[in-house]
Amino acid sequence: MNVLVTGGAGYIGSHAVHELLKAGHKVVAYDNLSKGHRQAVPVGAGFIAGDIRQEAILKKALIEHGIQTVMHFAADSLVGESMQDPGKYYHNNV
Repeated sequence: MNVLVTGGAGYIGSHAVHELLKAGHKVVAYDNLSKGHRQAVPVGAGFIAGDIRQEAILKKALIEHGIQTVMHFAADSLVGESMQDPGKYYHNNV
C-alpha cells in the first residue's frame, strides 16, 4: 500500500513510517519540519517538505505517489497554546 504520513519527521510519525516500511508498504513522509527533523525519517521512505495547509503541494504528493491512505500525525499538541490560539489548532489539526 502507498501511505502518506503527515508529520512523518516527528517522533510518533517517524516511528509509524519505520513500522510501515517494515511491513512492506511504500511510504512518503510529509512534514514542514517545524517540530520534526529530516534525519528522523527512516531510510527507504520518501520525503516531501510541505505544510498540510499547502493544498497544491499536498495534492501533487497524493497524485505523484499514488497514495492510497494517509496517516495524520502533523497535529499541534500543546494544551496551553491551544487555549491561547484555538484557530491555529483548528486549521492545522482538523
